[in-house]
Amino acid sequence: MLNRPPRATRFRAALGCALGVTLLGLATAGCEDDTAASGSGRRQSATRADLATDGDGGKTLRLGEPTSITYKRGSDHMRGALRVTAVSVRKGTHAELKKAGTEPSDIRTTQPYYVTMTFENVGENSLHYPFLNTPTGLEDTSGVDDQPLITGDTEVAACPGKDPDDFAVGAKVSLCKVFLVPNGIRPAVVTYSTGDDTKRPVSWKVRR
Repeated sequence: MLNRPPRATRFRAALGCALGVTLLGLATAGCEDDTAASGSGRRQSATRADLATDGDGGKTLRLGEPTSITYKRGSDHMRGALRVTAVSVRKGTHAELKKAGTEPSDIRTTQPYYVTMTFENVGENSLHYPFLNTPTGLEDTSGVDDQPLITGDTEVAACPGKDPDDFAVGAKVSLCKVFLVPNGIRPAVVTYSTGDDTKRPVSWKVRR
């Protein structure tokens, strides 16, 4: 059973908080009843963490520069926060695609590029079966979003990108994603878009 402060003490604390809100217009964090604070403190601190993310939405960063992103999975409303970095973009080979069972037509008309991303769980929730790499995109110099390679269960060995089943708080992982860029076109920008602001993705400029 929780030990609660005497009624008079709670009254003086509540009165002090009420006056502070009236005079200064501050949020009432810390002024809740002890039971309410202990029952919802985790959810509130997660919300404050979310407010610190997505500040780079719509901006173009340098490769290797990290940013914080809100993680949101619609199926079960799981929320969290990720530190995401586009590390590198490098040209792959058609031989590597053949080993993964890629369609011959894709091999003839496109050049594979491998985009490596790193992810760190900086939120307060473990993420079960996350889709960390799915929001990664690649835009080419013609302004077109290039198509990711779909290989089923067979990955390109030089570009492993299988998401972890469980992504614990503080965990880090590096994942790669294959994109098929039309012949004669070069990749220009890596994008990542998830959470509440998918219309303003973070971008990283690809070095030439």
